[in-house]
Amino acid sequence: MQCPRCNWQNPAANKVCFSCKAVLPVTAHEAPAQRPGPGVNAPIFPGIWARLAATAFDAIVMVAAMVGLSMAASYTYQGLTGADGPALLAIAGGLLGLLLPAFMDAWGNGSPGKRLLKQRVVTRKGSSPGLLRSIWRHTLKYSLNLALPGPFHHIQQAVFGERAMHNALAGTHVVSSQVNPRVVLPALARVRAVTGAGRFLFIVFGMVALVLAGMVIAVVALDKDDADSPLRADVIHLDLVSDPVRLLAESYYQRTKTFAPDMAALGVTLESLRTSGFSKLEMNPVNGVLRFTIAGDPGTAVLPSLGGKHLVYLPELRSEKKGGGVRRWRCGSDDIPREDRPYSCRHEAGALAR
Repeated sequence: MQCPRCNWQNPAANKVCFSCKAVLPVTAHEAPAQRPGPGVNAPIFPGIWARLAATAFDAIVMVAAMVGLSMAASYTYQGLTGADGPALLAIAGGLLGLLLPAFMDAWGNGSPGKRLLKQRVVTRKGSSPGLLRSIWRHTLKYSLNLALPGPFHHIQQAVFGERAMHNALAGTHVVSSQVNPRVVLPALARVRAVTGAGRFLFIVFGMVALVLAGMVIAVVALDKDDADSPLRADVIHLDLVSDPVRLLAESYYQRTKTFAPDMAALGVTLESLRTSGFSKLEMNPVNGVLRFTIAGDPGTAVLPSLGGKHLVYLPELRSEKKGGGVRRWRCGSDDIPREDRPYSCRHEAGALAR
């Protein structure tokens, strides 16, 4: 071993120079073996059961935070003002608890469940997700995965794999926090991206789910609304029996390109109106509005009735390129309350009724 200070040639076993007593450098084969860094042997991407365990723990913390923050907001308001806290304040406190794991994923070292099980959420660049991305991921995770269980999980696994839908759509990954950061980025780069066919299938299934959910909500809301008003069924019946008169008005406009000035121009008589449940028909030759007066005695608070009230129809015209004529009639009333009319007859007709 040659001394780097005085160039004396020393035996290989010497640790110091025989001539100048300087410490000799250690050869490569004598360098101590370095221990592997922490987490070198840990999997980069945790398995599905480890992620589910973290999600379950986060759900428990989330529910506790929602209840605690909601109660704290209400009690604080009550202590400061002496009055009961508004419902909106309690809802705001519960919303903060609902989003608590998302805040911790965005600003901290991970949600409680992920910190407990040594996981963290990162973007494709290996950095922490921002607040908006984290909230979007959190919303997808706890809404669709809980609202669409069973076959939905098999569908999303077929499209998105083990990464899961909420991570794929939010552009995030769940990795082990014990893994050496230098090996995370190459692993993220090798993750299979969602194919165009997969995204198309997901969009189709999502649209179908939204349409079905909207139909269910609409049916429930309409059924509940129909049960509230005893006069709504009468309005629906009168709307149906007025349809022949509207058809005559459409035919008149199609022939003459003008609105009928009176009932005689349509061939409608007062007797035919009465048999349909109406006592009078007013027609506006300028805008084509039809105003039906409902026959019968006026109602009272004890015995409500539609007698003397009105149904108003405003024509909507087609463009001349599409053949012209009346496209549809917008039903409304200037004196029947909205809650007594079906959704198809909620047009505000007050300004056009006369």
